[in-house]
Amino acid sequence: MKFAIVALVCFVSVFAEEIEEFNYDWDNIKPLDLDVEPLVPIVANPGLRIVGGSVAARGQFPYQAALIINNSGFCGGSIISNQWVLTAAHCVDTATSVQIIVGAHNPRTTVNEPTQVRLAANARTVHTGWNSNTLANDIALLRAASIPVGQSGISRINLAAASAGTFAGSTAVLSGWGRTSDASSAIATELRTVQLPVLTNAVCQQTWSIGAQHICTSGANGRGACNGDSGGPLVVNGVQVGVVSFGNRICAAGAPSAYARVSHFRSWISSNSGV
Repeated sequence: MKFAIVALVCFVSVFAEEIEEFNYDWDNIKPLDLDVEPLVPIVANPGLRIVGGSVAARGQFPYQAALIINNSGFCGGSIISNQWVLTAAHCVDTATSVQIIVGAHNPRTTVNEPTQVRLAANARTVHTGWNSNTLANDIALLRAASIPVGQSGISRINLAAASAGTFAGSTAVLSGWGRTSDASSAIATELRTVQLPVLTNAVCQQTWSIGAQHICTSGANGRGACNGDSGGPLVVNGVQVGVVSFGNRICAAGAPSAYARVSHFRSWISSNSGV
């Protein structure tokens, strides 16, 4: 399959390479996500409630990035080189500014987080096939002048090869600051993680209209991605296999979480980032 090379789109504002402190109003930073209706009704279980996960160990996911979009929206991302962060198209497709926070456990504060670095994205690349109606090609790249990969608490993640298999039956690890329950409206104060079984696409298609460009994880026992985890990494054995794309409106209802499949977009990522 041939992929179109997308020209870098520069943001309207000019950002400094590194910002020592951002004056965010965290009470008004809202998680971004795509919530869609499943093909079949899903019964919510409000007793179950990333949802269903636990707080990550500090420094456990040094490739994890937090994104502040237009000073009001929140998404996740992953460091793939010293200049590039991988995320979802729906997070940044209309952005005029994006700040990138790396090396963080609690992105709300720099106190007791000497590893945390805050940067401004200076360009973005959104897949030209991104379609907010069909949710196709939900993948994007952000460029920063210099991400300190190799500094304590900050590293890049390896990406699944184009020739990688389906990963069905594998146990994947999801990380992010998304809502921890359906009763919450705010992002988590600490990075969280959950282990999830990877489904076959055939099983996932019983709930979602997805194709080869997607990978899904089981939502059994109320586990999975929730609002604010969008753009974040799904990882199997140290390799990123997915980018959080969409899920059910009720996060803990037991529906699968859907991701852009990294191996499907591997040529596009390489063409646009050199990674």
